[in-house]
Amino acid sequence: MKEKIVIVLGPTASGKSNLALEIAQNFNGEIISSDSRQIYKELNIGSNKISKKEQKGIKHYLLSIIKPNEEYTLFNWQKDAFQIINKIHKRNKLPIITGGTGLYISSILQNYQLIEAKTSECPYDFIIFGLNPQRKKLYKKIDQRVREMIELGLISEVKKIYKKYKNRKLISLSGIGYKEIISYLEKEINLEEAIELIQKNTRHYAKRQMTWFRRMEKQNLKILWNKKYLTIEKILKKFLI
Repeated sequence: MKEKIVIVLGPTASGKSNLALEIAQNFNGEIISSDSRQIYKELNIGSNKISKKEQKGIKHYLLSIIKPNEEYTLFNWQKDAFQIINKIHKRNKLPIITGGTGLYISSILQNYQLIEAKTSECPYDFIIFGLNPQRKKLYKKIDQRVREMIELGLISEVKKIYKKYKNRKLISLSGIGYKEIISYLEKEINLEEAIELIQKNTRHYAKRQMTWFRRMEKQNLKILWNKKYLTIEKILKKFLI
């Protein structure tokens, strides 16, 4: 019998972190981040990384694991994720993978054999919960979140990192929220233009995320969309028997 894992996915700003936390608290779980930006140390506000306080005592993995100028590939992430899943299982806890990087999630569910460039059967019994808010509401939340990031000190964060690494071509600094603020710091655009660009680029990113998740469904990976938490609890109780 295969060990079990739970996936919580959805576009940015859809509420994945909160749902994953609720499941972890009620089902003795630990959370593995599948976010390709949150792997970087120092990139906190712009990547919308969950804080220690927000983690509510639930163990989180694959957050802040490398410096912004270090390389970390899909192969690295998949290898680390498999090891962490097995470690969580050995402690009789439930691994919950959550994040918006569909490629990372697919690499586990379709067991990418990256050296041979092929997929294989997932070694786990899995269930996928998806969040896909109504587009107008999601876009409004995205726009508000960008404004909040500015208020929380995104400009200071980017200024500090950019001053330290001095290379806007780093993969870590090419992400949404960082590249636009660097353009502002270099006086290529004004602050309002930078904010509007971050909002627009984040909305486009959310659309690309949903395209990936729909592609997963076409590959016979069933996603249970927009279930209420009480329904999720009932489904999980059956799944975890």
